[in-house]
Amino acid sequence: MADFRETEIKSPPKGGRVKRLGMAAIMLVMLGGGGLVIGYFAANGFHADARSSQQLSKPKLAAKHEPSITAALANLNSNKQKSRFKESEYEATYYAIEEPFTSNLKDSSSFAQLSLSVATYYDRQVLDNIASHETAIRSAILLTLAEQELEPLGTQQGKRALQKSLTDAINGVLKEKTGFGGVNNVYFTSFVVQ
Repeated sequence: MADFRETEIKSPPKGGRVKRLGMAAIMLVMLGGGGLVIGYFAANGFHADARSSQQLSKPKLAAKHEPSITAALANLNSNKQKSRFKESEYEATYYAIEEPFTSNLKDSSSFAQLSLSVATYYDRQVLDNIASHETAIRSAILLTLAEQELEPLGTQQGKRALQKSLTDAINGVLKEKTGFGGVNNVYFTSFVVQ
């Protein structure tokens, strides 16, 4: 009988080197594409326009936590007489601007010096925005003050008009810088015209 030996049959190489080179090329293309995508988002996506990011985190009205004395008395005396004071359901927060403002008045040798506090019914974000942009706000206040004439500032109506103008000026700066104003009123803590 014939002796049969088992012999291994070697299959021809199936392109191992070509396969490896092809896989390496595909990996390089994928890594390069991923790097481009990450670079694009790092340059554009993460540094979006300040207004769009501010709109996502708009300040919220700050609700009062405790009922006020006026509201409690109104509830107790609801049968007798209705309260003539309407309480706001939101809590006012104040921000005192530290340094006073001094400016010459329009068409006059007189000047005005005043100190201000700003009021908002919104949350802490508005106060943080005021503090962050205080230099621009100070400039807007001084420009508004320099446009005032002496005569109207001697009357209550003139001072109220100045309050409104200053509120609008501050909100204008905040809207320009952050996309949201949020200041409800300006209060004078000192006011001198000479």
